Amino acid sequence: MGSVLAYMTARKERRYEVYYRDDQHVAHHKRGFRTKKEARAYLAANEVAVENGTYVDPGAGRVTISVIGTKWIEGHKAIWKPSYLRSVETSWKVHVEPQWGERSLKSIRHSEIQTWVSAMSQRRSATVVLRAYGIMKGIYDMAVEDRLIANAPTSKIQLPRKKPRGRVSLTPRQLLDLADASGRYRALVLLLGFCGLRWGEATGLLVRDVDLENKRISVGRSATWVGSEVRTGTPKSNALRQVGMPNLVADALRKQAKGKNPDDLLFPSESGGYLRQQSAAKGHRGWFATAVERSGVPVLRIHDLRHTAASIAISSGASPKYVQRMLGHKYASTTLDTYADLYDSDVDRVAESVDRFIAKDVS
Repeated sequence: MGSVLAYMTARKERRYEVYYRDDQHVAHHKRGFRTKKEARAYLAANEVAVENGTYVDPGAGRVTISVIGTKWIEGHKAIWKPSYLRSVETSWKVHVEPQWGERSLKSIRHSEIQTWVSAMSQRRSATVVLRAYGIMKGIYDMAVEDRLIANAPTSKIQLPRKKPRGRVSLTPRQLLDLADASGRYRALVLLLGFCGLRWGEATGLLVRDVDLENKRISVGRSATWVGSEVRTGTPKSNALRQVGMPNLVADALRKQAKGKNPDDLLFPSESGGYLRQQSAAKGHRGWFATAVERSGVPVLRIHDLRHTAASIAISSGASPKYVQRMLGHKYASTTLDTYADLYDSDVDRVAESVDRFIAKDVS
């Protein structure tokens, strides 16, 4: 139990002070109350908070964003993918710490964060703004959970929206033309465009991951370049999956694996290491950009080959569940949200198939 005591100021004025202990049995003291009623109300409020587990140390909010931010990032290093960790650390160093690092948790107001987000949105992409804001939100969420502060000023912030990125899907004929123009990377393009693997998943494949007899690919690792280093780990969904392949891909992979050992990379670079990501954007002259130009297909990203695989599968009658497993989406809703327009185009075809089935069954 806490206590309320009276004392006299230097001006001979009666004031009241409060003593109590928090849920960690740490003693706290606050003075300056003009009436005993005010002091008792303050004591009661803190005792109730201690009792129901909502107590927040009034002094805890003085810790700086720099200290808590560093702790927040360190706490996630073991679970974040290397590429994502790198992007967070860059955003922290460039956008968050210089702006807020020296400020205490409790000193920052909601209006300040909104002004910061709005100003950054004028000169930076939505992706950059959302990542920086996400760091601040993560810091404050942790601070609330640790009961360093009672409420987070990061709630109800108006954020910029990402502009939807155009999706390019090739036809099977265009995909074959692109693959034929890709030289020694023909098998890789066919794999990406017909089986839908992510770049890091495809370039991380070992020869032993490909079962040519059963036409199955075991996708259980991914290779990601982080600066000048390659980090290998699990795929984005952290789940091992089996992906089927058509004969065309199986034949190409059979040639690709010829002469290699089971633990060799299936798609090594010319120097024998991991392949780097490719781009066909203006100014890039890698093998993929050259292949796009030579084949005459629409300009596209490597990632668009993944969309191509989904489009071809859906057009071939694949169910959303199959496409989800092929692409390695954690949730079927992700697949449906991304490719809803392609499934919508199948409405008439499915209805016609149902009509034929009914007619056959009742005749």
